[in-house]
Amino acid sequence: MDLELGLDPDDAPRLLRLPLFASAARGRARTRRIVWYDSADAALTASGRALALEQGTWRLEKLVPEPADFWPSGMPPAVLAHAATPEELRDDLPAPLAPVVAFTGRQRNLVLETERGTVAVGVLSGALRAVTQEHHVTRVHLTGDERAVLQVALALAAELRLAVALATLAGAALSSARGMNPPVRRLGAPTLPDSLNAPDAFAFALAHLTDVVLHFAPAAAEDVSGPEPVHQMRVGLRRLRSTITVFRPLLDCPELQAAATGLKILGQRLGPTRDWDVFLTDTLAPVTAAFPQDQRLTRLASAAARRRQQCHAALREFLEGAEFRRLGIELAWLAGARCWHPAPPTEPDGDLSLRGFAAHILDRRLSKLHGGDDLAEQDAAGRHKLRLRVKRVRYAVELFESLYPGKPTRRLMHRLAEAQDGLGTLNDLSVAETLLSQLGGPAGRFGYAVGLVLGFTAAHTTELLPRVMRRWAKLQRAGKPWE
Repeated sequence: MDLELGLDPDDAPRLLRLPLFASAARGRARTRRIVWYDSADAALTASGRALALEQGTWRLEKLVPEPADFWPSGMPPAVLAHAATPEELRDDLPAPLAPVVAFTGRQRNLVLETERGTVAVGVLSGALRAVTQEHHVTRVHLTGDERAVLQVALALAAELRLAVALATLAGAALSSARGMNPPVRRLGAPTLPDSLNAPDAFAFALAHLTDVVLHFAPAAAEDVSGPEPVHQMRVGLRRLRSTITVFRPLLDCPELQAAATGLKILGQRLGPTRDWDVFLTDTLAPVTAAFPQDQRLTRLASAAARRRQQCHAALREFLEGAEFRRLGIELAWLAGARCWHPAPPTEPDGDLSLRGFAAHILDRRLSKLHGGDDLAEQDAAGRHKLRLRVKRVRYAVELFESLYPGKPTRRLMHRLAEAQDGLGTLNDLSVAETLLSQLGGPAGRFGYAVGLVLGFTAAHTTELLPRVMRRWAKLQRAGKPWE
């Protein structure tokens, strides 16, 4: 396995002084210089490719994966071609080409013996230089037995600020030269190619959703772009946890269990900040809009904002800490490793086909909604449980949607989305009562404002419930596109 990780340059001097490398065989350091080229309008970068010149050889490689590519985070980029001149590479390269940014640094290679096997460690450290900018980078490249690579990566991440890099070295170089964020690898839900078997489909979805979660983490930690990064990170997390739950009966292994535990902890860290975001923007905002001059509501909003800031401070500390970095490494490793893949079935009825597996999972999940509980008889806790069931079905159908294209699948997805959104709004109103209790409830210092908000939420619940019940009834009549 090849795994490339980013190391904070300030931690680079400490790397080789760690006890882990005390007995490692060390090769001689060598100088490396790479120059990346593009056209004036950055056409090559815009097409998702990078052109590099190193030691007299031109190299064309991918910057980001295409939709159908299997390219987990941390895995080396796909090299499209090598040649002695740019003209020999591809006939669609833009012209004229000019140097954009250069890397100058040194690489040292070590050989580390572990209880699981030999791991080759390559440490590349230097500076990216453009016309007026300089940016120091360090990359750590681990090669060897898959579980040995994971063991070394996690040991290093516990001591140093080592994490899955959000971009290749080329992507980081070109973005730093232009003062931009690195190109986004993946967003949204994965689209599974129907040619995959079940284990490969899980790895594909895991790689995609790991990219999504890691992409939104820096913005969620910085908290300068509003509530959307936390929301999108949480959506990606939920899709990822759902994917693991879907495939776990087939692919369970210790590494998968560890990742699932880490994702659960991440969800617990994201939840409070997101709850206060929803309260401030969706629940409280209509009330303050109806009473814009009421200072008691203004004071309640200020207290809620302070509580939200406290929750976000805890979230930021977690996202910038070793536990989250280790989780990212575990997920990237799990997507790229093969040792956890089950052996091909030897029995005639052993089936790892994706369609057969998907149909079994979807049928079982949807059957838990059909003929289920009467929504009209449920209290807030009961409606919350129904929402979780709908959410599980929706994420599973979304995951396998590409296997069953057509109107019936789109109709089912629409009905699931409508039901989940309605039940989600009802749940947000219920959560508001819990959050208000943290601010003292009706008997506390914000008692009048709390009572006003509770009155609004009760009225909204009464108004919304019939509409949600109609959506629930439509979902009960939904068919099964996979049959």
